[in-house]
Amino acid sequence: MRIAILSDYYFDYVGGAQTSMRQQKLALEEAGHTVVVVSPARGAFGARYQSVADGLQIKPLFRLPVLDLAVIPNTAKNVAALERYLRDEHIDVVHIQTEFGLAHVADAAAEAIGIPLVHTVHSFYWASEGPPQASVAWFIRWALEKAIGEKIPNVLFTPRKTDNLLRNLVLAMARKAKRVVSPSAHQAADLKDAGVTGEIFVIPNPIATPELPSQAITLKSGQRPHFLWVARCEPVKRPLPFARAVIDALARTDNGFTVDFVGEGSDLAALKRLAAGHPEIRIQGALPHDEVLALMDASSAIALTSLGFDNQPMTIAEAVSRERGVLYCDPKLSEGLHNSGFLADSPDDAGLADALVTLVTTPSLLVELSKGAVIDRELFSPKRYVERITKVYTAR
Repeated sequence: MRIAILSDYYFDYVGGAQTSMRQQKLALEEAGHTVVVVSPARGAFGARYQSVADGLQIKPLFRLPVLDLAVIPNTAKNVAALERYLRDEHIDVVHIQTEFGLAHVADAAAEAIGIPLVHTVHSFYWASEGPPQASVAWFIRWALEKAIGEKIPNVLFTPRKTDNLLRNLVLAMARKAKRVVSPSAHQAADLKDAGVTGEIFVIPNPIATPELPSQAITLKSGQRPHFLWVARCEPVKRPLPFARAVIDALARTDNGFTVDFVGEGSDLAALKRLAAGHPEIRIQGALPHDEVLALMDASSAIALTSLGFDNQPMTIAEAVSRERGVLYCDPKLSEGLHNSGFLADSPDDAGLADALVTLVTTPSLLVELSKGAVIDRELFSPKRYVERITKVYTAR
């Protein structure tokens, strides 16, 4: 098949959705399919969309700094341009992975051609911290409705106005698409409860087979365990509560382990301040994907500290694919962690610190989690993903 993956997000941004799309592309191409990616390209001049082939000249109106999002209006001109491109590329199915303007342009173009449109929901759980949002929510709603060309529902999911608006934006696209994919069952259930009437297919994110084989961990006597935290360094990913838990656990284990934090974002400066004076904590900032995998392979386990925000983090899929267990604190994220996950008793600083102390003082648990990852990683196999997603592509 010839498949177009479309995203309103910049493809070079380090985020779970982008990582998932890259892995989907690799998995589909390994199986013999052709995949073109259409997403905004950075730069002030020339074509603003990157793809395998040239010829698409849709330009965003502007970039929204907070979300690092290119704003593309759903206009007849843009629909015609994308329709022409999809016809020229002989695309069989359009797979959108966002809910903003380009997604609605793609919906109209796919309908005009008469080819299927599939919508993967990467997160229904938009959340943020900071000042009250009511003063700007009305303007964002107006701007988004102008961009997508239709009204956005106003179902109450959260009292935070902008977060609620973005959740409704996801709902609007999911209701519109006839084929919706959710990487997790718990998000699929929430989408259904929110009013998505079409069939929702639960298909976990894939991890395409890496060239470098994975290896189970071995902890020799006296060897300090090493943990890796990797995510956007934002409040929703909770790096600061985990850093405080690490400092507590270090004091209780005589500095018996080390931690790497990888990622950048608004909490990075505060994270550096917390880590100062603790050489066991290394703040790496953003790193290329191959370096992240190398750190993952050098770790004893991965820490996943988000709560009530994630659908199915790529951190889980990548960790188990590298035979690493996962320390986590959100009970909804158990999919893919039945044999490789260690759930903290509570998600607060104290609960995370207690979990770290348990794992550090009982290293055999880390070894067992690594063994369990070999079982759990089958959920994310590229072959399994391709088999399931192509059935969605060809469903009648």
